Amino acid sequence: MYQTLEVLLVVILACYGVYRLAQDVISAFRVQPGPPVSMLIVLKDRAQDVEYIIRRLAAWRKHQWVQLELVVVDDGSEDDTAKILEGLQQRIPFRLVALESHPKEESRTVDQGMISGLLHCHNSLVWLVDLRRIPTGLQAEKVFRVFFCQGWR
Repeated sequence: MYQTLEVLLVVILACYGVYRLAQDVISAFRVQPGPPVSMLIVLKDRAQDVEYIIRRLAAWRKHQWVQLELVVVDDGSEDDTAKILEGLQQRIPFRLVALESHPKEESRTVDQGMISGLLHCHNSLVWLVDLRRIPTGLQAEKVFRVFFCQGWR
């Protein structure tokens, strides 16, 4: 009788082990979505490369595991950046925040573009890209090369 119970116990434990192994294998192949992330791009007078940035991010967003919300803040551009962004917004889903052009004030300590953009982000993780601080001669392709080539892991 004890031998029968021992064999039965071994069979039950073996079945449980096979079940757990199958669960581990299935979970290894299942792709879990990443955390929702907001990408905040603050720019001004970037008409030469804003279309590249938005189109590249939209294409990249479709093939990655991370849930990316795109928020673009136009900090009072004086060139065609606002028109280009409005045209792109018709075809590509992103949140556009357009601010009025403001004169240079030395006493201004609050970055209105960044604050406005952060208020429009809905996720707790925010990746901030401030293209106003980058010289206009440096193309956005160089800025985003590491991000696009390696992907966000």
